[in-house]
Amino acid sequence: MNLNRYATLAVSAIFLCIASYGSLVIWLTWPITELSISHAGALGDTFGVTTSLFSGLAFAGIVITILHQRQELTESREIFRIQRFEGSFYRLLDLYRDNLASVRVTDGTEALEGIDALSYICKRLNVAMQNYLHLLKSEDQRPLYEVQLFIEIQKLLIRQARYLGTLRSILELIQRDLKDDVEREPYWEIVASQITSAEAKYIFYCCLVSEKDDRLRQLLHVSNLITHRIRYTNLSTTHRELYNRIHGVEIKKVKISLILPHDKKTMRLLRKQIKASAKADS
Repeated sequence: MNLNRYATLAVSAIFLCIASYGSLVIWLTWPITELSISHAGALGDTFGVTTSLFSGLAFAGIVITILHQRQELTESREIFRIQRFEGSFYRLLDLYRDNLASVRVTDGTEALEGIDALSYICKRLNVAMQNYLHLLKSEDQRPLYEVQLFIEIQKLLIRQARYLGTLRSILELIQRDLKDDVEREPYWEIVASQITSAEAKYIFYCCLVSEKDDRLRQLLHVSNLITHRIRYTNLSTTHRELYNRIHGVEIKKVKISLILPHDKKTMRLLRKQIKASAKADS
């Protein structure tokens, strides 16, 4: 319904109210025995009720209009706030990808870039820690293993300041510009979807040896981003437990359950048939 139709209905309603009231007054005072100016003035005075009524309605209409405009202004500001946030968010996300692509390390023969570079760094750490696995056989020597882990991380993991700084800026933007976790959750999920398992491992080890007041680690904990991404990686259980003990965040390993085309009973029968067939062939 457009504005012209609203205006037409309003004028028609007002005219109908006045006509109805005038008809009611005439009906109540009928028959009219004398026509004079004084009697006409008295008749006009009776319309003071309708005048007061429409004055009150006009005032109420002004108040409703002001409230409606205020609501529209609030909604416009909300839309503008979200649009401004999303503009900044996606620009930072593009910068994050660019900084990831610019990460570069050399494995001695060739230069590795981006995700391959981070994956290579984590592999170097895993290879280095193989030399200290014997320390895990005894609880007394476990602290020595943990010390060596911290040393090797800080020695081998090249801290990519631009890459990690951009990730921190994205999470800071989400935390600062959005009102609550309901608003933040979709954007945290977008960020999580951009982080590969190699990145997750690299970020995990950087956070493990980070300083006590490290802002990136705090934001990763608040957003549950680190627990969400790390739990799907093949990260060492020992390292997960160490992280929990130091930083108070438990990162459980997700058990992957296979989706099979048959129920458990049928699968047991099929396995028996496969074993029987293998024995027969041998």
